[in-house]
Amino acid sequence: MEQMVYNIASKEQFPEKTKSLVILHSKVYKNVRKSNPEIPSQVVIKAEQEVLSAYCSIKSNRHKITKPIVKKNLSMRLDKRLYSIPDKFSIRITTTGKRQTYKFVVYPRLKELMKKYPYQDPLIYEHNGKVYICLSFENKQPQLKQRLALGVDLGIRRSAATSDGRLIIDKSFNERKRKLRHQKDQLKSKGTKSARHKLRFSLKRKERNQNKNQTHLIANEVLKTEADTICLENLKSIKRKKNPYQNKHSISQVPLYELRRVITYKAQNQGKSVLLVCPYNTSKTDAITSKVEGERRGCRFYSKNGLIYDADINASINIAKVSKLPISQTTNLTYGQASVNTPNVCKSLTSVRVLQAPTL
Repeated sequence: MEQMVYNIASKEQFPEKTKSLVILHSKVYKNVRKSNPEIPSQVVIKAEQEVLSAYCSIKSNRHKITKPIVKKNLSMRLDKRLYSIPDKFSIRITTTGKRQTYKFVVYPRLKELMKKYPYQDPLIYEHNGKVYICLSFENKQPQLKQRLALGVDLGIRRSAATSDGRLIIDKSFNERKRKLRHQKDQLKSKGTKSARHKLRFSLKRKERNQNKNQTHLIANEVLKTEADTICLENLKSIKRKKNPYQNKHSISQVPLYELRRVITYKAQNQGKSVLLVCPYNTSKTDAITSKVEGERRGCRFYSKNGLIYDADINASINIAKVSKLPISQTTNLTYGQASVNTPNVCKSLTSVRVLQAPTL
């Protein structure tokens, strides 16, 4: 029934330019309830919400469709009006008649989770003639007391710079990424059927897997700190072009949102928290004087007092300062490789190289 309502609502939503639940509801609800009074009202509303969400995703991802989307598989997301929980190992679901009680086939890991956490808004779906349910468990994290902040400045060539003086750089990964992008550009210019197939299935999957692996390695290095608060910039619209001629090719290849997501959930598992701060003027501010003075040129920041700082570490300290917490900060901001008597400490881990800023 929900699949049928979904396809009806999709036909009504396809020609609409606005994404309004009120407009879609006025076109679909009364007609469906009149022709099929046995369908519960909440099922109709859930189908409308799902259709609207699908079209919003299509618009945000800039996909082009020529006909209404069709739901072929049987699946439905339940909400609190469509189910109840009589006990931990069973569920009561609304049907066309009355609510029916179903028991779960419980295995040890599921039993452990169900005893520890409550679940909410389950997804039921059909596969090979069997009905399955997907449970989302609510894991409420305790409120953490914030004591020490670590600023993290994310970049392109330098994956990350932290306020305690670490520069996370992986030159081998950057080299592999450049080669992969060059192969993709060559295949795009070739334009043959085999080139399009390799571009779509082989290279795209390879690039995605490499970025995913690198994201976890960077997150692990960032979280190797005594600080309990990780400060990240809120880079929500950094990939958006201000005009049609602006070049965003390099930054568009960096999975910033995925990196933030991975750092967030891994920090929670370690008892740490992640704080998003406004990136306004963090690269232009002098970390020593906290004033917008000096000039950034590439990896260097030329301060007003004549000193030259590492621009990324300078920015990461400013990011940590926004949190108004004590900062895990390096004692040296000087740009470069220090003096001959004080060599850099280079530590290579897996595929990520961490350069520790020296203390003069």
